[in-house]
Order: sequence, then C-alpha cells, then structure tokens
Amino acid sequence: MSLTEIPGGAGAALRLRAGQAVRLINTHGSQVVDTWCLSAADTTEYLSVEHTRRMLFRLFPGEGDTLFSNRRTALLLIEQDSSGCLHDMLFACCDHWLYEFYGCAPGHANCRDNFIGALVRCGIAATQVPNPINFWMNVPVLPGPRIALHAPVSKPGDWLVLRALKDVVVIFSACPMDVTPVNGEDRTPKPVAYEIID
Repeated sequence: MSLTEIPGGAGAALRLRAGQAVRLINTHGSQVVDTWCLSAADTTEYLSVEHTRRMLFRLFPGEGDTLFSNRRTALLLIEQDSSGCLHDMLFACCDHWLYEFYGCAPGHANCRDNFIGALVRCGIAATQVPNPINFWMNVPVLPGPRIALHAPVSKPGDWLVLRALKDVVVIFSACPMDVTPVNGEDRTPKPVAYEIID
C-alpha cells in the first residue's frame, strides 16, 4: 500500500469496489477534509448528510456509523476513527460565493470547485454538488441553539477508515479555507494523505 498526498487546498477522487476501504490521514492534524461519495452505478445517487442524520438520529457521525445515500442506500461505513472527533454534517462546502462574501479576491480555491474538478478528472460530469461530511471540522452546537466554527481538536496523524458497502466514487477536498480557523489557528490549509485498502 502506498500513500497518495492531497495538497492543502486541493481535491481528489477515487473509485472503490464494494468491500474495499480507504484510510484518510490528517497528516498535520488541523486539516478539514470535505468528503462526498457517489454510487458508481448511478452518480445521481450520492451520500446525503440530510438522510444520514435521519437514519442515525445523530448530528455528528462517528466510528461504526453507516453513511446513507439520498435513496437511503448504505454507501460507506466509518469502520475506524482514531480521533473520536465530532465530524460536521451541518455546513455546506465552501464555494466562490462564500469567498466573495468574505471579501476575498476572485478565483479563491474552494471545495465546490475541487469536487467538480476531481470528478472531471475521473471522467464524471458533476451537475450538482451535495453537502459534504466535513471530517475533523469542529462545529460545536452552543446554547441558543447556535453553531460556531472552532479550530480542530484532531491531532497530527489522526486517521479514519471508510469501507465501501457498494461500488462508489469517493471525493476528498483538503479544504482551502484560510479566513476562519477551521483549518487551525494559523488559517493555513495543509496536505492530507490516503491509501486504498483491499
């Protein structure tokens, strides 16, 4: 098995057969990874955080949880999670409209474009961008109730294993966010790595 690095702020897509798994490694510990999954048989079926919340009756998924599609198909299993973090299923991915809102210059890298570009490199035309699971993103629910954006509590080398329950395409984006502290107090996107496990 060999590691493939995803540079900070970049994205990648990979195909998994049912039964295969991918181990995702938070190399520096502070990087959020927006994650999507599509059914390889029909890419209009996708991992849905809305449906997953309904099926799990939980806001945040963890080790042992199944991740479901918009057709309530079990697509992925979080088989192992070294961090024990509460992974976010509430926030949409960053996009160029968000960076416009923050006053950033045009052309800022973003997870929406990373999703589309990674799929194009796999020969898949993306027409919709579903809401992702944001692994290691620290979004506490506060009294009110309100939500907040805090720096990650994950550690360097934390990892998780996602097991494919169907033939799927998994998309990762090492989130380019450099305005809020979601990628650490230094607000600097960093590389992550993955390996496919047969």
